[in-house]
Amino acid sequence: MATIEFNQVGKSYGAVEAIKDFNLSIEDGEFCVFVGPSGCGKSTALKMLAGLEETTAGEIHIGGRDVTDLGPGKRDIAMVFQNYALYPHYSVRKNMGFGLKMRGYPANEINQKVEEAAKILELTPYLDRKPRALSGGQRQRVALGRAIVREPAAFLMDEPLSNLDAKLRVHTRSEIVKLQKRLGVTSVYVTHDQVEALTMATKIVVMKLGIIQQVGTAEELFDNPRNLFVAGFIGSPGMNFFRGTIQSSGDRVFTKFGDAEIALEPKFASRAGSEAIFGIRPEHIRVGVGPVQSGLSLVESLGTEKILHFQIPNGQWIDNAEVEVDDDDGRDVQGMRARIIDDQKYRDGEAVQMDFPATKIHVFDVETHNAVK
Repeated sequence: MATIEFNQVGKSYGAVEAIKDFNLSIEDGEFCVFVGPSGCGKSTALKMLAGLEETTAGEIHIGGRDVTDLGPGKRDIAMVFQNYALYPHYSVRKNMGFGLKMRGYPANEINQKVEEAAKILELTPYLDRKPRALSGGQRQRVALGRAIVREPAAFLMDEPLSNLDAKLRVHTRSEIVKLQKRLGVTSVYVTHDQVEALTMATKIVVMKLGIIQQVGTAEELFDNPRNLFVAGFIGSPGMNFFRGTIQSSGDRVFTKFGDAEIALEPKFASRAGSEAIFGIRPEHIRVGVGPVQSGLSLVESLGTEKILHFQIPNGQWIDNAEVEVDDDDGRDVQGMRARIIDDQKYRDGEAVQMDFPATKIHVFDVETHNAVK
């Protein structure tokens, strides 16, 4: 086990900067996830940590050692790829023990380590099968087993679940988390799926265009996003945004949502008269009460859970380009969503009342896109 340090690390491909001033500390035994949209630099950062890509600036330390100029074989890490990288003509047993064999371990020690890892991963019945006789989830466990037997200082995983179907992906991610906790090995995991990041990590690193946007726990990123990008990227469905002006009258601080007044926290009184971008998560909108009245444009029913779509008043909507988040979750360009759990039936076109609790409204500067505290 080991700590990992990135100190002002950079990576350039000619004039293109893929990673800029990357500073990060990962503590011994942490499960750290790099997350962000395609092209944000998360896989490049992982490959530099693994020694598969050279840095063009800064230093990388693993367990207190400067490994910046060391090859992958000298960094005491084990990598798990999304395509498993198993030898098809070898049995599970030989696949898991191959790395140890190449390092000159005696056969009896290799067999012992493979048996122990197979027991942890529930692969014992499959040790003499070839990869083609295994399911996708079993193959991924074999790839994990090959990493476990090496007893490395750190596990590095590059989108290891992307080739699995949705149901198996959910199951396997929970198995990886339980395994990591059991072994206590420092782990760095790359994914574009923010749900994976939120459910798996003890530390999440949100990236955009090669720059770290925010580092924190799932709760910190969800409740206190540092800027508009993090707020829009974290959460499923994503945060709702609308534009407005902060107003005050007496001891009231509010903004307008169409004709309705939306109360804001008193701390924003000093910015009265300023335009701002407001955000509220679908889970925090209260339906059936409140000053906002809107017709539903779409009702998505998932049993007791429902996603209600409604329109943002003219002139107040924020497009995805301004939020700088890919529209991967089906966000309405000019709409908002409320996520509720109840037994009521809702219909398209039905008028409903809604409340936006003041303590749940996030405020962002229109110029910097940073959160206003």
